Amino acid sequence: MKDWRERKKGHAPRHWSGVLLLLFSACADAMSGAPPDAPAAPIQALLESAVHPRLRWGHFGDFQAFLRALYPAGGSRPLWLNEGRPVPQSSAVLACMRMADDQGLNGSDYDVDLLGGWIENLANGGAASSEEAAQFEVAMSLALMRYVSHLATGRVNPRSADFALDVAPKRLDLPALVQRLARESGPCEAIAELEPKLPLYRNLKAALPRYRGLIENYEASALALPPKLSPGDRHKEVQALRKRLVSLGFLPKEAFAQDPEVYTGDLVEAVERFQGRHGLASDGVIGKGTLEALNVPPAARLRQIRLGLERLRWLPEQFDGPFILVNIPSFHLYGYGEDHERPDVSMNVVVGQSSGGHNTPVFHSDMTYVVFRPYWNLPRAITVKEMLPGILRDPSYLARHNLEMVPSFGNGSQVYEPSLESLEMLSAGSLKLRQRPGPKNALGLVKFAFPNNDNIYLHSTPSVNLFQRARRDFSHGCIRVQDPVGLAEFVLKRQDEAWSPERIEEAMNGAQSRTVMLKQPLPVYIYYSTVLAEPDGTVEFFEDIYGLDRVLEQLLEKGFPYPL
Repeated sequence: MKDWRERKKGHAPRHWSGVLLLLFSACADAMSGAPPDAPAAPIQALLESAVHPRLRWGHFGDFQAFLRALYPAGGSRPLWLNEGRPVPQSSAVLACMRMADDQGLNGSDYDVDLLGGWIENLANGGAASSEEAAQFEVAMSLALMRYVSHLATGRVNPRSADFALDVAPKRLDLPALVQRLARESGPCEAIAELEPKLPLYRNLKAALPRYRGLIENYEASALALPPKLSPGDRHKEVQALRKRLVSLGFLPKEAFAQDPEVYTGDLVEAVERFQGRHGLASDGVIGKGTLEALNVPPAARLRQIRLGLERLRWLPEQFDGPFILVNIPSFHLYGYGEDHERPDVSMNVVVGQSSGGHNTPVFHSDMTYVVFRPYWNLPRAITVKEMLPGILRDPSYLARHNLEMVPSFGNGSQVYEPSLESLEMLSAGSLKLRQRPGPKNALGLVKFAFPNNDNIYLHSTPSVNLFQRARRDFSHGCIRVQDPVGLAEFVLKRQDEAWSPERIEEAMNGAQSRTVMLKQPLPVYIYYSTVLAEPDGTVEFFEDIYGLDRVLEQLLEKGFPYPL
């Protein structure tokens, strides 16, 4: 065996390697006691090529190692064939894979129609040739591996979609799982257990059939409304607007208006509900943003839901305790306690600007401490681009903005007065700017820290007026929270010492900075989904402010393989 492997690697002519492989596999079959119809040699040849000639996504280099483990070169009994015909379990497993579309996946990715016809032909026809038997055997196992893997961890590596999330802890022992499913009396029940257990996932998955149903009765013509339609206005397209809202489920079918061209009454209320579910100001005024959202067809919303389910597979299967989730497109923070059905705290946030390279990154970290009355150490880019020009024009700029110059490295106890020398040191980078604590500090009066490479954290802010806007991407990347006292109470209630709202406000308004280390690290997920669903079935859609939906769609359009 050792000698044969050496010849195959370099000493045998290239065109003889396949012949040697067939001869070796045939001998291995005889020695191993495998049944005569076990297509071991053709399977090995197919696995060696890593290309299946009949599947939609034929290249399977990403699953090659798993298939080799499932079909070792020494010979193995087929899982899906017996005497050249499909075993009953092949149809049972295929029935599970046909549920892919109901789980936010794409059944055509797993060739369910091809496999269904193949099973029928092999069951009704004569015994398959060894080559066809090998192709069918590998196709069934490969499709199942892809399906269960994608169901549990997603179709795309999150890092390739600009998500710094790790799915490695959720990866499956695919050869063992396929072996088990090939014998499982209830394979669909076993496969369903692989789906995320998060209520966020369950709620969104429940919306799939409803939006598929909306597609059937949807009139695709775009609404031709004026640039601004306010309550009480008259327009010939108002009746078409009413029909659109009925078709989308925001008005009952029996809704009737005495004057079909006047925008008023229940129609305004329906538009306000629609705006609230699409991340828009619920003022009843139909402007550019509302009109664009009204013209998005249900098929596009269905794609958003599928992308949302894909991203939820990148989160842990379930959380063992409390965690914080910040969803960037909805500009919202959710703090979940022991009950993950509904958040204990929920609040508006301000996130990084969608332009200028200030996007808030998507990642996971663990919150480890809270700082009351924090200093703000200004990033170098902000110092050079935004602060230094003002300081050079007017030395009093530092005092007016409560700024001071301290060494870039060290404990920052030495403060430098404005001078030509210190400004040169600031420009060179040996000094940095920091803003002293206080109500005008850019971080507000409390900072929630979780170590990460991008120096992102949650914090309060003196600019509270921005929380009232529907779209809230105004920061340089860090996340401003609307209710810092409520968030601090949620974060600190697991400490040994009691942290009441009154005590939190006292620490925020005290004379000194104070750092509180958390007894237990608190998981924080800075997340990105343009769709979320509530337990009551309410589905909310949001603008793709960073263009990450399109990034994910392009990755999915490329097909397989994807890096695992």
